[in-house]
Amino acid sequence: MPRNLCIVLAFLLIAAPRAQAGQQVTVTLVGGAKVTAELLRENEQGVVLDLGHDVLHVPAKRLLGIDRGATQSNEETNQDRGIFLTGRAAPADVPELAKRCGDSVVLVKTAIGQGSGFIISSKGHVITNYHVVEGETKISVTYFKPTPQGYEKHELKRVRILALQPLRDIALLQLDLSEIPGDPPKPVLIDDRDDLRVGDVVFAIGNPLGLERTVTQGIVSSTTRTIGHLRLIQTDAAINPGNSGGPLFNLRGEVVGIACAGATMFDGLAFGIPSGELIEFLTHRDAYLYDSSQPQNGITYLPPPSREAAAASAARQAQGTAGASGKSN
Repeated sequence: MPRNLCIVLAFLLIAAPRAQAGQQVTVTLVGGAKVTAELLRENEQGVVLDLGHDVLHVPAKRLLGIDRGATQSNEETNQDRGIFLTGRAAPADVPELAKRCGDSVVLVKTAIGQGSGFIISSKGHVITNYHVVEGETKISVTYFKPTPQGYEKHELKRVRILALQPLRDIALLQLDLSEIPGDPPKPVLIDDRDDLRVGDVVFAIGNPLGLERTVTQGIVSSTTRTIGHLRLIQTDAAINPGNSGGPLFNLRGEVVGIACAGATMFDGLAFGIPSGELIEFLTHRDAYLYDSSQPQNGITYLPPPSREAAAASAARQAQGTAGASGKSN
């Protein structure tokens, strides 16, 4: 390696922000386990912790996050992007995250069935699957409001359809918050980093078969599974009828996908729409605004003109021109 390059790399390693040796930290591992110990060393390969009776080396690929206490926060500032939030939350184990994120999950009902959804803004915007509300104009949403005595169920009748994207199976709804007493519901955070990896632990919260607020856990089997022309997340977390439209979370409690399909004849085979597709839909939602005159689709895609159609159209125009010329004579 050239000497100048070595000097530059050494400078970058020295200049990179590191926790001070001897600092007490809490390390969260992939899988949710936590270790609190004195930090001996931190670099690109991982961290070394002093357990007192032993020394533990945690490789970077097994490291989910480091809580450095009050001196250096492990949580980034959330970014408000209009009707949804992105950001980086603190890592935790699944029971704690289910408690933290579960209040944002709702039950979506129509005349022909039911599914799940999740609240993305304090103004009552809700995401679900298009196939959950397909062809329906009357939708109700059950919100589970936390109270000191437990959860109160509020069935909200005034639900608006704002936008539909049939191709990606996403629907945007809005609740009438006047139907919910007290504080507005807490929205979720959406992961915008596209850093989901095969083997990462994920969990879903939804209402399979009407069993409210059910939590299931699994790992990511593939991040690039292609079915037809669509890219999906494949997971072995249990996804059943009624989970559709619900959130798929990572171990920071950020939405990394929308549960959309499961295999009825096989266990451990389920799919979700990546959060990047959700962000794309929300960013360009004006292109998918709901049209009440077309409740089946919400938007009409016209077929592109073909060469045969263009030739036939030109021939008809030529015939029309010739006929007009003959009449004028």
